[in-house]
Amino acid sequence: MTHTDSSETSASSDIAARLRAVRLRLPGQMLTERLEMARVCYGTLYDLDEIRRRVSETLPRRFGFVRGTVLERVENYVEPIPDEALLKYDDAVRSELFSEFWVATPKYFEQRQIDPWILGRVTGSDRYAVVAQWGLERT
Repeated sequence: MTHTDSSETSASSDIAARLRAVRLRLPGQMLTERLEMARVCYGTLYDLDEIRRRVSETLPRRFGFVRGTVLERVENYVEPIPDEALLKYDDAVRSELFSEFWVATPKYFEQRQIDPWILGRVTGSDRYAVVAQWGLERT
C-alpha cells in the first residue's frame, strides 16, 4: 500500500464518518435504520390502533363490558412502575431510538385495570415498540 492509497482510505473513512454524523442529525435519513434496530431489540412494531387492540385484548371478555385502552405519557403516569420495567424504560431512553414514551393500560369502560405496558414511539415514524409490561398473570 502506498502513501497515496493510505491517505485516500483515510479520506474516504473521514467522509463516511461525516456523512453518518449528518444523517444522525436528520431524523428522516435514519428512519429505516431506527426501525430495523427497534425490531431487533424490541420485536414487532405496531401502529397505535394495533397497540390499542392488543392491550384491550389482554382483558377477558365480560358480558356487557366494553374493553378499551387508556394511553398516557410515561412522565404523567402516577401509579408505581416496578423496578424491572423502569430499567427497561431507561434502556429504551438511552437507545435514542424513541421520541416519546406512553403507558397503555387496559380498561373496561372508564375503569382502568392492571397490566400496563410501556410503549416507545420510534423517532420519525408512527410505529411503537412494547418496551415493558408488568402485572401480567403468566401461566
